[in-house]
Amino acid sequence: MRPKFMARKKKQPKRTWLRMFLIFLVVPLGVWFVAFLLWFNWYDLKNWLAPDPVPEGRTRAVRPSEKVDNREIAPGQPRERLFDDDRKKLEEILKRRS
Repeated sequence: MRPKFMARKKKQPKRTWLRMFLIFLVVPLGVWFVAFLLWFNWYDLKNWLAPDPVPEGRTRAVRPSEKVDNREIAPGQPRERLFDDDRKKLEEILKRRS
């Protein structure tokens, strides 16, 4: 007969080799995947979490546009001048198509 208060060994669950392999494979791959997503989307996440404040009174820089000197072109004249031989070639091509 055994005494009532004797220490007993606890049964530890056996870890299978497949479970250990999956843990050692899945955990590092998961960490690398999360790190890759963070690295790939860093600027979007940074702007989403804390957008850059725009100071008041600051205006957007505007590029100077290239202005066309309209004084040289008369209102009724076309902007491009075609030479006679080029115009005739284009008319022949249009006649062939129609």
